[in-house]
This record gives sequence, C-alpha cells and structure tokens, in this order.
Amino acid sequence: MKKKLILLFILLNNTLFAKSGKVYITGNVENKTIENITVSHLNHRVLITAKLDDNGNFEMSTKLEQGYYFLEYGRSTAYVYLFPKDKIYISFDANNFEKTLNFTGTGSNRNNYLAIKSIEEKELTDNLEVFYKVDENRYLENIQKVKNIHLKLLEEYNVEHFFKKIELKSLEYERLLSIKNFESNHKFYLGEEISTSENFKQPIKDLDINNLKEYKNQPYYRYIVNSYWSKELDKADNIDDMFKVLRRVPSQEIGITLINGCFSKLSSDKGEMYLKFFRKVVTHKPFLEAAEKKFEESKSSKKNVKGVISHKFSYEDNQGKIVSIDDFKGKYIYIDIWATWCAPCIKQVPYLKKLEERYRDKNIVFISISVDKEKKKKTWKNFIEKKELGGIQLFADNSFDSEFMNAYNVKSIPRFILIDDKGKILDPEAPRPSFQKTIELLDDILK
Repeated sequence: MKKKLILLFILLNNTLFAKSGKVYITGNVENKTIENITVSHLNHRVLITAKLDDNGNFEMSTKLEQGYYFLEYGRSTAYVYLFPKDKIYISFDANNFEKTLNFTGTGSNRNNYLAIKSIEEKELTDNLEVFYKVDENRYLENIQKVKNIHLKLLEEYNVEHFFKKIELKSLEYERLLSIKNFESNHKFYLGEEISTSENFKQPIKDLDINNLKEYKNQPYYRYIVNSYWSKELDKADNIDDMFKVLRRVPSQEIGITLINGCFSKLSSDKGEMYLKFFRKVVTHKPFLEAAEKKFEESKSSKKNVKGVISHKFSYEDNQGKIVSIDDFKGKYIYIDIWATWCAPCIKQVPYLKKLEERYRDKNIVFISISVDKEKKKKTWKNFIEKKELGGIQLFADNSFDSEFMNAYNVKSIPRFILIDDKGKILDPEAPRPSFQKTIELLDDILK
C-alpha cells in the first residue's frame, strides 16, 4: 500500500509540476490574411510555426518549457501561457484578432484570461488625458486601479494554482513597468516633458535587475531590464564607453536583446556611433547589412527638412478614387501615417477627430494614409466605417515600402507630417493630435 501511495505521488508530482514537455495546439483562423501562425519565445525567437490550410485550419505540437510565449499572426500578437501536456484549440477572426481570440481545451482558462486582460487594459488606458495627464499620486492610483481590475479578473477564471502564483508576480512587474514608463509615456502621448520625484522612482531603484530567472520567465520584468540597459548604453559618449556598458550586462541573452533593441538608434543623432559599435560587436552579416541600409536611409530622409518641397503621393481612397497630393494645392496638409493594427495610432483617433472639427472651415486638409498590407484592405475599410473616421482616408500602395514612406524614412508609426500651402515641408515629424502644441501650431499658421 505504501509503495502504491509513493508511486501515485510520483505520478501526480510529474503531472502537476512538470516544467517541460509537449503541447498540442490546433485551431482555425477566419478570414485568413496570411498563411502562417507562430508561437515565439519572449525574445521573439520562433518556437514553432504552422501553415494554415485552405479553410484556415492549423495544427502544431512541440516540446517546450512552461511559461509565457507570444502567439503571432502577422502583426497581431498576444501573450499565451503554455504548460506541458496542454491541448489547446485557438480560434479568431483575422479581421479582429484581439476581440475574437478564444481558447478551448486544456489550458484555455489561463489563456482566455490573458486575452481578456489585454482588452481591458487598452480600454482602461484609452483616455490619454485621464490616465496620463495627472500628478504622480493620481497616476499611481490609476495604475493600481488597472492592477485591481486584473486581480478581480484573475479570480473569475478557474486557473491553476501555479499560474495564479506566477501571474500575481507578473501583475506587480507590470505595475512597476508603468511607474518606470510614466515620464516617457507622458511625452509619447501628450508631448510634454515631466520629471518625477525620487520617491516616485524608488520602487524601480529597489528592484534587482540581475535576476536571470525572472528575466527568462517574466515579460514585464524583462521590459524593465531591457529599458535599463538601453538607457545605460545611450548615455555613452563613445564606443569605448559602450563596450564598458556591454561588459557589465549580466548575461549573453540580455546582451543580444540589447543590441537588437538598439537597431532603431541608427535613426537618432547617435546613429553613426551605433553603426560603428555594431561593426565591432556583431558578426551576423544580414544584421550588419540591414544596419548599414537603415543608417543610409536615415541620412537620406534628413534631406526632408523644413522648406523643402514635399515628396508626392497618389493613393486610392476608401471609395476607390485615386487621390494625389497635388489635389490639395494651396492648402495646408496634416498627414497621419497609421495602420489598423497599431494601438498607439488608434489612441490618436479621437484627438485627430477633434482637430478636424476645430479646423473644419480653415485652409487645411487632414489626410490619413494606412500602411496596412494589401490583404488588410477590407479590414481598413471596415475600420473606417466602424470608427466613423473623417478626413481623407488613403491606402498606401506598398505598405512601408511605398515610395512616399521611403522618402520620409517611415519605419514606425504613428507618424505625422505637416506641409504648407505651397507644398513645402513645415515639419517632417509633426506633433501628434493629442499634443497641446499641435493646436497651438495650427492656430498660429491658420489664423
């Protein structure tokens, strides 16, 4: 009897506490736009990819360690938490990935929780002024409110004890990340520089950023650590100092992530220094070739300065009519470059509508150019109708590779460009609709 109990305990222990093993994933994508669906590690290294059949069905299985992963379909991404022996069925509509994402089967509760959590968070932070344009104490209340709502949601789902324990820790890391990002988000969304108190920043300073286990397993902790090392590297004034920072990095994985994350710095004022740094530390030829190309494109785009005649475009609008920049000669043009999958872009929509209403009778036209892929054109048209978007709605002919996008070196969105009534560039990096200085700028030029 004793031997049977010991054997039973071993079997239960292996089942409940296994850290690696096989998962089985099947599913269906309605209105598929691309052929492959992928599960990736937190560093975005692909774990497994499945090809969709003609009806959008797919299946895949792989051995993995339990943990958070990314489910990726094109530019649509969601966190999932996978555990050995999971047998999950995933379904969603490619035209509305986030709102239709659903899981059934073993492991479905924890993943449905993560899907709903993502939707709730975007809704809770949707009003930029209410959430970000506040003092430190009010902001702490705001992010604590978000955490409390997530805690309540977690209680509503019948998730496993092991996941609940891990997710509770994740929610706290997410709160700490929000504290760390308050200054940068305030500038990003509202265009205002703020400086927080030392007391406000203290929880971040108290955090151990050298916990490699947490770095591997906790996505929000990972963001905090990556941000820290990125800022340390950006403080360097020369390549020797950059090497000193890199030598302090506690693991190879963090170092690789740091270098990959600095790719965007090639467009900054320190772009040439970063390129020289890459040449010294990177041996992967495709990465170096891409870095060289990006740096050259960045230099070329810097020719688009105030006073230069703007590059032209001719794109299809949502009614199928071809619209050219020349159609608006004699008018100021405020261009919004966006996509339906871009959350920061969508946050600007209410503010763009306010600008359109404020300057409805003025000598300015508001043009939104989508860089969605061709297969997403129907999604784009549906989005325009559903959100009742105003202004001139255009669809770029080749996404980010369109001639106009290349001319302005558009590599990230949202991006705004202001052109004067003579067709000359007023600002190739115009302020966002949510910025108070945008109203001040437009009031001044349109008075």
